Amino acid sequence: MPLTLREVLGLDVVRRGEPHVVAAAHRLDTPVRWVHAIELADAGRLLRGGELVLSTGIALPDSAAALEAYVAELAGAGVTGLAIELGRRYTGALPAALVAAAQERGIPLIAFGREVPFVEITEAVHARIIDALLIERAATTLALGRLLTRQAESLERQAHRTLISAIIGQADADPAEAEARARAMGVPVTGRQLVAAVVRLREAGPPGAVSAPPAQSSPAASTTLSATTSPASFATVLDVAEAAAAICRDARVPALVGALDDLRAGALLSLPADADAGEALTALAARLAAWPPSGAARRSGEPAAFAIGTGPPATALRGVRQAFLEAREVADVAIRHPSGRPYYRLSDLRLRGLLHMLREDPRLREFAERELGPLLAHDAAHGTSLAADLAAYLESGGNKALAAARAHVARPTFYQRLRQVERILGVSLAEPESRACLHVALLALRPGG
Repeated sequence: MPLTLREVLGLDVVRRGEPHVVAAAHRLDTPVRWVHAIELADAGRLLRGGELVLSTGIALPDSAAALEAYVAELAGAGVTGLAIELGRRYTGALPAALVAAAQERGIPLIAFGREVPFVEITEAVHARIIDALLIERAATTLALGRLLTRQAESLERQAHRTLISAIIGQADADPAEAEARARAMGVPVTGRQLVAAVVRLREAGPPGAVSAPPAQSSPAASTTLSATTSPASFATVLDVAEAAAAICRDARVPALVGALDDLRAGALLSLPADADAGEALTALAARLAAWPPSGAARRSGEPAAFAIGTGPPATALRGVRQAFLEAREVADVAIRHPSGRPYYRLSDLRLRGLLHMLREDPRLREFAERELGPLLAHDAAHGTSLAADLAAYLESGGNKALAAARAHVARPTFYQRLRQVERILGVSLAEPESRACLHVALLALRPGG
């Protein structure tokens, strides 16, 4: 039987967030196909139907009309429900316009009264969904022996994924239990060089549009590896995790390897203290590049199917959590701006790496808002994409013709849009300093894009 939204709300990990249904309670028996944490105001384009969307609300618009449009887009995508955590963007209650729109569209709207790590919700629900799929497959296939082998493999990856998630998500936890669990899985973590790596798959669709930065970061966004988009198949990520684990076994490198979300697989390599971590990561990247389908399906000139990000090596599990978070951010930037490296560190990202390190500094957000605020407000009010046009122009090195060609827009139309950008911002794009400031502001708003 499919897992329903009512059953999801009954899970212990969800109940800890004190969920309260504020709209469309009559639709709680709708099946949940998947769960996604998405902090985007235009999330509908990334959904395929049947999803429970988790959000802190930090990227949602202010006006009632824009909130109604947001709900309408989710309804058009066929989502099962929308759950928003109170305390980050909204305190006390969700906006009346959002509640009314959800009630009208028949989308169950849930308010979390307490903070709950979204990664724990996605892990619990996805485990139930995958288990149900395995049971259904077992009941309908005659190849029982093959099925049991696949299931045993999945259980190993699930155990690794659960431990990696625990290491990442529990900043203040006693590492003794995690160390014991890692040793039981054949991965020593004492007196070793621990290298965290994240394999990030390339998305099938175009990168997201520029959006204004949140006034406050969400702990869930900064301490977990929840996906914010879902164009890649989770089955592909599982396959990548299995391939990476097999590569590590062949190389006799103890490692915890598991899928982290719809776009990322994580690996914690346990190396001798004097080993060359770069050599191990290069070998892993080379083997993965030749692994189908990423290697087999790649055409000449096509971007790499994945990017590997890594954090600084740690000597104890306490340092692994931050290394994983850094590896995730590095991989997210590298997949959009590859430079042909086998793997990427924060120092390899140059300006984007600097902005990543400064991302929590309010002065950076204020600078970005000063530079681009009027343009973003114009886009939001008129439904235009001038910020994206500006980004295309700057990313083309100020070459208008090249930017127009890449944007698939006629030159006169594109040139007119750039003049409109200049009028709205009160700057001249012919000035090198203006272009530099706007480029930095754009990168600050979407450091991975």
